[in-house]
Amino acid sequence: MVNRIIKIFVTIIFLIATSTKASETLTFKQSVDGFMSTLIKEFDIKSATSIAVVKGDNVIYQQSFGYADIENQQPATNDTAFYIASITKPLFALTVLQTLENSKYDTSLSLQEMFPEIHFAKEIPADKITIQDLLAHTSGLDDNFLATAVSTSGIHNKKSKQLMLANIFTSEESKHGEFDYTNLGYNIVSIWYEKTFNITWQEALEKTLFKPLNMSHSTAIVSEAEHKKWRIAKPYSFFSATPNKALYLTKQDNTMHAGGGVISSSNDMAKFLKLQLNAKATNDSHIITPKLIKRSQKTVAKLSSSRGDFERNAYAYGWYTGNYKNHLTYHHFGSFDGFRPHLSFMPEEKLGLVILNNEGMLNDKLTDLIADFVYSKLLNKEGVESRIDSKMAKLKTMAYKYRDKIVSKDKNYTLKPWQLSARKQHYVGKYHHPLAGDIKVTFNGDKFELTWGNLKTTATPLREKDQMRVKFRPSNGQKVQFKVVDNKPTALVYSGIKFAKIK
Repeated sequence: MVNRIIKIFVTIIFLIATSTKASETLTFKQSVDGFMSTLIKEFDIKSATSIAVVKGDNVIYQQSFGYADIENQQPATNDTAFYIASITKPLFALTVLQTLENSKYDTSLSLQEMFPEIHFAKEIPADKITIQDLLAHTSGLDDNFLATAVSTSGIHNKKSKQLMLANIFTSEESKHGEFDYTNLGYNIVSIWYEKTFNITWQEALEKTLFKPLNMSHSTAIVSEAEHKKWRIAKPYSFFSATPNKALYLTKQDNTMHAGGGVISSSNDMAKFLKLQLNAKATNDSHIITPKLIKRSQKTVAKLSSSRGDFERNAYAYGWYTGNYKNHLTYHHFGSFDGFRPHLSFMPEEKLGLVILNNEGMLNDKLTDLIADFVYSKLLNKEGVESRIDSKMAKLKTMAYKYRDKIVSKDKNYTLKPWQLSARKQHYVGKYHHPLAGDIKVTFNGDKFELTWGNLKTTATPLREKDQMRVKFRPSNGQKVQFKVVDNKPTALVYSGIKFAKIK
């Protein structure tokens, strides 16, 4: 009789606890849904945001808002694939560590040992720079060609990447051993990885992470996702004159790189977060061990900075570390035209957050607001609503004024007179650099069009002689300077690179 009473009592306690937990989860879901509804309404957002919140080994909140494709009214889902930009880094770094664990190499391998066939510049300490330096952004290296080729222009192959690698140089901003964030190190490691292990870095991610974790809507090969007819989020910009029109620049296979080259869903990134928080996978075939997860989370570089309210005092293998809301937090964000993803977790509290979106400028601030709201609720912080409302009001005022300013600025450039010393038709032609490729200039009616690999732009006038303003990247205006000799353009200089006119 006593045992029966005890069993009944325990059952009642369990049911009460379960009911309380379910009630708390429902309340949390309702609060986040309400916050997102307000956010979307205040900024008239049509683009997509996909959120997943992880607690322990469970996804306690997941919802997608807005459109993956605004023009065709295709709503985003939890399986919609978004470009995750630099959040690729913790994925690739973990894959490299796993591969090294089962090889004769380790992270102390030097740059010169990685590429004995290359004669690096004398000032580069190639015998001291290691794989760890390259993955921790402490190499002290810089380059003019490699990072741009694999991320934006798409003009590269195995041979040209080797030549680009031979042309790297020491950075003017940092020395070996000092943290200086860049994509270059990850791209260098990927070149070595492929030639050493005879597998592409994309295939390695698939084998090491995507398949074992059942990340069914993650890939580093865009054409594969297109072939499978995945719903892929198109890129947008709130600060465009046409914010609901997709940007022309989209990621292709030749611009997916080891420092920023994966598309993934909130469903899949939640699985990756659970791996980080619990060091276990969704099936028995996974080859990432708890020991390896701990190693990847071990800090290997010191720094002192912040991103919004996220402190950054160290860097692990693909993770910034520091306090956020007085709790140790690992995080990495990403940025590219039309995308601003967020990935973070608090190991001691077993909490994690995924925010994926397909608008890259306003979301630079909106993701911070979402993270503030979500973590404040999870950590039972007081006064979150009033604080967020104040931040939102200030951001709304700033955002619309800034958009008007950018749109007006771009329009004003089109009204300026051309300051060209030669006839317009003389600027037409192909301008070549042996490593950077060809920039083609055409003139149709009253517009100069420039193309460079995957990139294209309509040029507008600048006030200086023989200059044009271009926006190969939709979010970034830059200058092209033409060299004119005897009233004929002989070369153009873009981003410090001189392209000689060949026809």
